[in-house]
Amino acid sequence: MLLLVAFVVGTQNPNLVEVNFIIASAEMPLATLLSLCLFTGILVGLLFNFLSLIRLKQKNGQLHKANNLLLTKNQSQS
Repeated sequence: MLLLVAFVVGTQNPNLVEVNFIIASAEMPLATLLSLCLFTGILVGLLFNFLSLIRLKQKNGQLHKANNLLLTKNQSQS
């Protein structure tokens, strides 16, 4: 589905656009620029998601350890 949308956008936007960076500029088809922006956004989103997942797994491990300590403490008191 996304490939079809990308194909339609690419065929409808063959015009060249100039992109000015801080230290350089480039001229590329609009469809290429849109694709680069899309994939860069996806990669950045995945990176932040991955970092958040790592933090959640660490917190989950800490909570499991605390829970096990409480369980063993309660069992020893019984």
